[in-house]
Amino acid sequence: MSNIIFATEEIQVYVVGFDIENMKPFAKIEKIPSENSPAQTEKIHSILKCEGIDIVDYSNDIAIIVSDRGMFTDGLPLFEVICPDNTLLHLAGSMLFVKNKYTAESVDIGELSEKEIQNLILTLNIKVKGVVTG
Repeated sequence: MSNIIFATEEIQVYVVGFDIENMKPFAKIEKIPSENSPAQTEKIHSILKCEGIDIVDYSNDIAIIVSDRGMFTDGLPLFEVICPDNTLLHLAGSMLFVKNKYTAESVDIGELSEKEIQNLILTLNIKVKGVVTG
């Protein structure tokens, strides 16, 4: 009997953060499981180094996922993000940008296209404002 391995489909997302230790911003493309599942949640928690998440709309099409405890975790970078509609967000820790995938029941996490990621790279308005302290 042979072992059958089922490949998990993955989607690409865009991660933006700031390395406090090296005092450098970073941005990278990550892959997460495409299906809304415990595996997807675990991967997001791993990327964001957190145990729970909050999701904030960046635009109608794109959302930002952050740690739900970011504003209460000492040492995390504090960001000011200006959305395309000029909404001002204050978020702490790394930010995971995803596509809003609308369904009849909810809004799921979807894949960002290469074009959407390039547009984010060119248009994101993010400033590091400081570090979260207790």
